Amino acid sequence: MSTQTTRMSDSMEFNNMIPILVALILVVFTYVLLKQLFGKVKGNTLIMVGIEGSGKTALYAQLVAGKEVQTQASITENSSQLTSPPFKIVDVPGNARLRGDIFSKYSKNVRGVVVVVDSADFVDKVRECSEVLYEVLLNSDVKRSKCPVLVFCNKQDEEMSRGPDPIRSAMERELTTLNNTAVNALSDDSGSQKMLGPANETIKLEKLSNKVISVGGVSVGADTDISKLNAWITAL
Repeated sequence: MSTQTTRMSDSMEFNNMIPILVALILVVFTYVLLKQLFGKVKGNTLIMVGIEGSGKTALYAQLVAGKEVQTQASITENSSQLTSPPFKIVDVPGNARLRGDIFSKYSKNVRGVVVVVDSADFVDKVRECSEVLYEVLLNSDVKRSKCPVLVFCNKQDEEMSRGPDPIRSAMERELTTLNNTAVNALSDDSGSQKMLGPANETIKLEKLSNKVISVGGVSVGADTDISKLNAWITAL
């Protein structure tokens, strides 16, 4: 009689545990499902960045308003909402002291990054332009999202302008130097040093986790052409 009672008690305890086990399974299943779903959600912010004088804000105006506007150096960002595609677009100031903090303010929801380069003045500013790209590629949100990055080689209508391919090659050389120079290597929020690749290895943009392409264009004037940029944005 005692044995039978014990068995009945064990059975009742097991039956009481079933709802708990089912609940735990549902919690785990829901967590995995939500992680998969939200892990695939892309950001909706397009960030434009570049050194002062690159024509970045003029390019921003073309994307937002479809026309030229008077621009000047600013200490605050410009932001607007595009309708097609429905992205938020942010023009980050070119000032090096402000650029990093403002970029990080929006990078949590990044969909893509446009690095604007003055093709006509590139030879003299190759290091500064490359440092901007280096900052972008080392940003933790950019790396996490693996968002695409476009180097827009602006002012292609000017006589002394360099083409997208030579600019890309020159920036790869500078990125390699930055990557191998400890004093220039950037740090993440925790202060730990980060690098684009192993020390003493040539940086090739096509080998990075973020897809980086370079295109040419013109943001102002009679020869204005941002068609390749528009096509890239549409494909994001």
